[in-house]
Amino acid sequence: MKKLLFTALLIFASTAGFAQKMKVQVDKESGTITVNEVPQAILIKENAPGQLGINKNFTITNLDGKELLYFVFTQEPETNSRGYKTGKTLTYYTLNFIESGGQGRRPGTMTALGAAKIAMKNELLKNGEIDPEAQKKFLLKY
Repeated sequence: MKKLLFTALLIFASTAGFAQKMKVQVDKESGTITVNEVPQAILIKENAPGQLGINKNFTITNLDGKELLYFVFTQEPETNSRGYKTGKTLTYYTLNFIESGGQGRRPGTMTALGAAKIAMKNELLKNGEIDPEAQKKFLLKY
């Protein structure tokens, strides 16, 4: 039994080393998003209203400048089922697909790299456009 377990563990460890990792980076100057050092898109940051430059809204365009995704930072007071404010604040990003009008929501805050990773790791871009199948899957998650 120990030999079988050891063999299975050895096979798993050797195949895990061959899996290619996705390395997503955002150039601070140009906003170019690269995946494994290949340019994929451009990320544009802008200050979210009322945030004094702390939180940002993000636009992701293809390399030709066509807007594909818009991430909007939002804060609003939390309310209970009766409509009364609880004293807490909800913080989230609304993820907007420009062409289709689809929307999703991701709780919390994110950085420029986080916005790039969420788009690239969900494989939303295909040949400089939004992949409809990936968008559908993404909207089911968020």
